[in-house]
Amino acid sequence: MYDQLTGWALEGARQGLTPRDAWAAAQKLVTAKPSTLNKGCPRSTFVSLAEHGYLRGVPAQADARPLTRNARHALHARAVAQADPDLLNRKQAWWAATRAHSGTDRENHAGILDVLHALMVRDALTDPPVP
Repeated sequence: MYDQLTGWALEGARQGLTPRDAWAAAQKLVTAKPSTLNKGCPRSTFVSLAEHGYLRGVPAQADARPLTRNARHALHARAVAQADPDLLNRKQAWWAATRAHSGTDRENHAGILDVLHALMVRDALTDPPVP
């Protein structure tokens, strides 16, 4: 479900919606329980990565808030997956490796890996522009 949601949000952001508005618009296109659709961790991961220029085709926002903790976890998970691409299809092992890499004690990825996976398979991630 977060794969579809992320894909639609990416399209909306690339078409000029703010990342937050793109996520909200995408929520209307995906069928799921409201509690799942409104989960904050996947949303903050997508929005923060987009606002900071990590998504290809989505301009960084000059007034972006600091990178969220969820987005920082996603960047650690990206580095882990780049080092071992086999982890992409083994979420539990991927999160364990991410926890070791980042030093977080967070037990569950809470949708962060789902959003990141959707972005990675779409080749949507890039390094942020240098200010």
